[in-house]
Amino acid sequence: MNSEQAKKLSLPAILSKLGHQPVKTLKGGFELWYNSPFRKEIEPSFHTSFLGNKWIWNDFGDTGGTVLDFATRYYHTDIKGALVNLESLIGDTQQSLFSTPSMPLTAPQATNLPASDKTLSLHKINALSANSFNGKALLQYLTNQRGINQDIAVKYLVEVQYRNNENGKTYFAAGIRNENEGYEIRNAYFKSSIGQKGISFVKGKEQGKAAVFEGFMDFLSALTYYQSVDLAKFQSLVEADVLIMNSVSFQQEAKDRLKAGNYSKISLYLDNDTTGQKVKAFFCGEFQEITEDFSHIYKKYKDFNEFLIKAQVKRMKL
Repeated sequence: MNSEQAKKLSLPAILSKLGHQPVKTLKGGFELWYNSPFRKEIEPSFHTSFLGNKWIWNDFGDTGGTVLDFATRYYHTDIKGALVNLESLIGDTQQSLFSTPSMPLTAPQATNLPASDKTLSLHKINALSANSFNGKALLQYLTNQRGINQDIAVKYLVEVQYRNNENGKTYFAAGIRNENEGYEIRNAYFKSSIGQKGISFVKGKEQGKAAVFEGFMDFLSALTYYQSVDLAKFQSLVEADVLIMNSVSFQQEAKDRLKAGNYSKISLYLDNDTTGQKVKAFFCGEFQEITEDFSHIYKKYKDFNEFLIKAQVKRMKL
């Protein structure tokens, strides 16, 4: 699949496979409104319309664009990564998901495809190591492409073997378990979830302190960075409880978990984009004087992992 083909895919069908169904269907199925897939909300602010022989979307609390723009935003990746994620998601149903003038979409065609939890299924969990079945390749991805220290990666992640039920193929990824007994997974080409999405929680040894991250890659990046430049902060992060949202749509659940923990200090490591800053403001408003924002460490970059990668590249050039 190339970029132009991706832009002609049916966004309602893709949203359905990701587990999102329309709240309102207008214009015979050519305009659909959803609760935003990027956050939790009561009133729908995300809508998609079939215009100019393709689906376009707009999120009034975020941004908009083509199907390809949606994939880059949803998976937090570049165009190449978005194409890989789309191909993995739609499997052998790819041809039926194209929108063409000779095949106008109605509401049932747009929404009745299986959800993502039926597309991908968990097959097996192994300890992540250089000796596990696909561990060597996964660790090369984590260390070479993401800059993560290998010892840190194997401590917090597992090797997830999963199956795409539509094409029958089995794949491998590094993953972390969430509180709903699902797994958040990553490999060099794919970012997704197996089972039900949810927050991930890492219990620390020291009571009263917690750290909040949007994704596990940023958590591992912070550990890797601190281990090389500030052992005191490294130890503090290791000993604190760590809450990984895995999606900013879980900010309410994260808030409830933090309140239940009765913490005296909450460290925030959120993205430096518009959404991340909104979530930071949300937590700062809820917890006020006990929050400390650490996004200034990577203030010129979108997130901690991007900062870590660029910092390592600079050191290599010295």
